[in-house]
Amino acid sequence: MGQQINRTWVRDLNGNVVTPDKADQTWFDRYAAAYGGKVANVNANDHTIARAFADQGRYLPGTAEFDREKDRLIGVQGLAGAGILSQTKMWHADGQYNLTPVLKAAGLNGTEILIGGNYRQFNLFTNGTLFDDTKGRILYHEFGAFVQASKTLLGDRLKLTASGRYDKNQNFAGYFTPRASAVFSATDRHHFRASYQSGFRNPTPSDQFIKLNVGPITILGGAPSNSAGMNVYENSYTAASVNKFGAAFGAEVGSVGPQQAVLNNKDKLQKSAVPYIAPERVNSFEIGYRAILTSNLSVDANYYYGVYNNFILNTVVLRPASPVLGADGKPNPAAAQDILNGRVQAFQLYTNAPDKVSAQGATLGLTYRTPGGYQLSGNGTWSAFDIRNADPNNVAAFNTPRLKTNVTLGHRNIAPNIGFNVAWHWQEGFNWVGSFNALIPGPVPSYHLLDAQVSYRLPAYKTTLKLGASNLTNKYVVQAYGSPAVGGLYYLSLTFN
Repeated sequence: MGQQINRTWVRDLNGNVVTPDKADQTWFDRYAAAYGGKVANVNANDHTIARAFADQGRYLPGTAEFDREKDRLIGVQGLAGAGILSQTKMWHADGQYNLTPVLKAAGLNGTEILIGGNYRQFNLFTNGTLFDDTKGRILYHEFGAFVQASKTLLGDRLKLTASGRYDKNQNFAGYFTPRASAVFSATDRHHFRASYQSGFRNPTPSDQFIKLNVGPITILGGAPSNSAGMNVYENSYTAASVNKFGAAFGAEVGSVGPQQAVLNNKDKLQKSAVPYIAPERVNSFEIGYRAILTSNLSVDANYYYGVYNNFILNTVVLRPASPVLGADGKPNPAAAQDILNGRVQAFQLYTNAPDKVSAQGATLGLTYRTPGGYQLSGNGTWSAFDIRNADPNNVAAFNTPRLKTNVTLGHRNIAPNIGFNVAWHWQEGFNWVGSFNALIPGPVPSYHLLDAQVSYRLPAYKTTLKLGASNLTNKYVVQAYGSPAVGGLYYLSLTFN
């Protein structure tokens, strides 16, 4: 969008607006003419003045001209505009079966077994605006199956549960994810729980198949089929090494000449070794305690610790026209020369980081019920993220506030068939990190919100009417850096049961 708007207003030296295909070069010609003193009444050798001359006629945000071109370009698909077409579909089916009645009939009381599975078909089509699908839709599928068994012991005071799940996506290796938990009730008032879980997150369709040429760089998804024949993963340099090479070449070229400067510094170039994308993985542990302290007061506390790896991220590589390595296995001087001559294409690849990080957190909640039927609850959550020895550039941001709290007050029957609930939420401010702000932390201020709801039951009609609001006071808050501020949501619902 930004590139194309900048190509709609550029004027030549005669003051005539040129066509978009000539706009970039014309702008530089205007700047060079002004800087070089070839424009009457414009001071030479002054960057600010030359830039202002080249920018004459620029459409500025908020003007009618800017909005007109923005609205037009939204409807133009492909590199000539900013329009995106999406006619993507997903078909999903799942089911499960409880074998417990069969086990009871066989005399295995206290044992429960569940089995289940799912199948998902992806059908992608963007007509080339996001994916390389101008010749047809991109189709792929995934499936999964699980079995879960639980058993009660010690007079039903101990319940053990274990499950195993296998998932296979067409584009990735299959994954087995076991889980296990135990709940021990020391008395009717005191209950302890512990669990271990493993899981994964498959890359999204865009992570796998995006192929978007945005001019100076091509954004390329990490599925092997998405880059077939492009020679990007096989023949490219890391962006960091290209920057080192360029800086060293520039420092020497004036004293030793371009050919020798290339030979002296080509070994600073490093062949990329980017793996194709794979799912993210997590292993986590959790312990908890729930107790009825008095007839009116209960408490619930838990703590979790998780380890993540294979974070999905983007990395930039540059593919020269020549092979990156020579016959000697070292950086090819011809490829180094390609970089200097502009015979190189940059790619932003989706891949995984080898780093491991950990997250932990704890929650404490109290609930008090008055003799009159009012229920007052409060809870607080603490969360922390530890990148350990990981490269911060390789780790997806946690983007979670350190502290959050909620307080609720309600009554199910404050008057005949009438109930209400009021909730106050607060969270601490934190820094949000994402691609929107180039991985530079952006502040998300702390905020608090008030929710409220009134319900009216119509027993004769088996219906409940609810009138409520999320963010009752319509306080506009931002929950992610760069996102729009969101105010209140007011609703009326009718539920028949």
